[in-house]
Amino acid sequence: MNRAHQHLASVLTEAMRNLGSAQPHVILEKPRDPSHGDVATNAALTHAKELGRAPRAVAEALVGRLALDHDLIESAEIAGPGFINFRFAVPYLHSIAARALRDADHFGESDELAGHRVLIEFVSANPSGPLNVVSARAAAVGDSLVRMFRARGATCEAEFYVNDAGNQVRLLGESVRARYETECGSPAAIPEGGYHGEYLIELARSIRQRYGDHFHNQPAEDAARELGRLAVQHFVDDQRKTLSDFGVPFDRWFFEDELRTQNAEWQALEELRRREATFEREGAVYAATSRFGDVQDWVIVTSDGRPTYFLPDVAYHLNKYDRGYDRVINILGPDHHTFSSRMKAALRALGRDPEKLEVILLQHVTLLRDGEPVKMSKRAGQLIEMRELIDETGVDAARYFFLLRRTSTPLDFDIELAKRHTQENPVYYVQYAHARIESIFRKAGIGYPAGDVDLRPLTAPEELDLLRRLRELRDVLVETTGGRDPHGMTVWLRDVATQFHKFYENCRVLTAPAELQAARLVLCRATQMALQKGLAFCGVCAPREM
Repeated sequence: MNRAHQHLASVLTEAMRNLGSAQPHVILEKPRDPSHGDVATNAALTHAKELGRAPRAVAEALVGRLALDHDLIESAEIAGPGFINFRFAVPYLHSIAARALRDADHFGESDELAGHRVLIEFVSANPSGPLNVVSARAAAVGDSLVRMFRARGATCEAEFYVNDAGNQVRLLGESVRARYETECGSPAAIPEGGYHGEYLIELARSIRQRYGDHFHNQPAEDAARELGRLAVQHFVDDQRKTLSDFGVPFDRWFFEDELRTQNAEWQALEELRRREATFEREGAVYAATSRFGDVQDWVIVTSDGRPTYFLPDVAYHLNKYDRGYDRVINILGPDHHTFSSRMKAALRALGRDPEKLEVILLQHVTLLRDGEPVKMSKRAGQLIEMRELIDETGVDAARYFFLLRRTSTPLDFDIELAKRHTQENPVYYVQYAHARIESIFRKAGIGYPAGDVDLRPLTAPEELDLLRRLRELRDVLVETTGGRDPHGMTVWLRDVATQFHKFYENCRVLTAPAELQAARLVLCRATQMALQKGLAFCGVCAPREM
């Protein structure tokens, strides 16, 4: 919370107590209509019943008791049935620019979540092929959230879970063996439920070039197992490289095989049994999740003794909880709509706090080219590869476009729009504002200004409105981390860029009188620093020239 908000919350709470409220609760919000002020509260309406007065009368009494610091808050006005609208003082707005220059590396950041440990698991694609655009969206969202949590002081870690065990790896090995045998001159069929992408032909060809007929001469089961291991290693390496090139590092790549080696899934089963949270039916073992908040029970061990996907998932989440995080966040695709209730029920059955776990269901991506759906990738077989998209649009455009819609909303990604170097391209529009500011300093022929310039000449509406936008960065970080959705940062960046362009068109900088020019150069630099910070939270660079 910034200084002005802290001050308002404090004086409003004190005024409410003076009016007789036993438990004053003050909410400060930004009015939808900027003409109503900078911040508003409905405290008079929410406390009217408790105080036994009409809301408007409570508002009038509150305003009369507010000990406002007029260097922070210029005015308080009553509106409608009892809303109170406040306007920031000009000296306070000027201080925003000075602070941006003084604390450029950490502008907008805070230590509000210091000591808070957060784990965000995202992407976690099966190691059975190259990453696709769905994974790309998850990568952009997850990495941006990690950056934003850290900007608020949290210890936030990024984790990729590799499903390198179980049935899908068996099918992968058999699929690669079929392609490999074909390369050896003995055509073989892909198994039912196997993988058909042309990338497996490329992989099988490279394996034969390296190992010759070695696997051709092995028993089929042994060959499939070894080829599956090689395929997992190949695809994990490829996924690491693709994500690294996308600017997405992970603190840990957690392999399911680690759990299997430690028999963690069977230990989870035993704990469920000790807590009487399992039952058997027709030879299969079920987790009795319906008794703990889910809509149904789930098979965790099949009748032939094999664990289903759910049991290792439970073991993995027990591992997360045992590592002591305050919050465990999973970013999953929309096809995982049953995961949250199922896993929370299992955690509840195991005596863990299910509310520590949060599941974000990230909606689908539709790739367009000038408004028309893009055909599927020939190499990948079904989905466009993440690498293909990055190579065509570039990292900046791809990352920014993936954040343009809320995580709960399907995303239409127009490739041609992302490539355009025009202001109709959302990321270009913001980056251009940053580059335009840099051009001002080049033309001025001076270095960047210091923060001790007199800013009192900044009085034009365009100048003050731009300062208002810069002030919002910390609020946006609170909103994006609190809502677990980095989309709001792109909205703020667009608003800052729009307000800067208005300022640039209406307020002369280099031809202004000396004192005004100096103040406006500070405002330009503060805006540039704020744009850099906001773009960095999105994993996007801030170019000096375009």
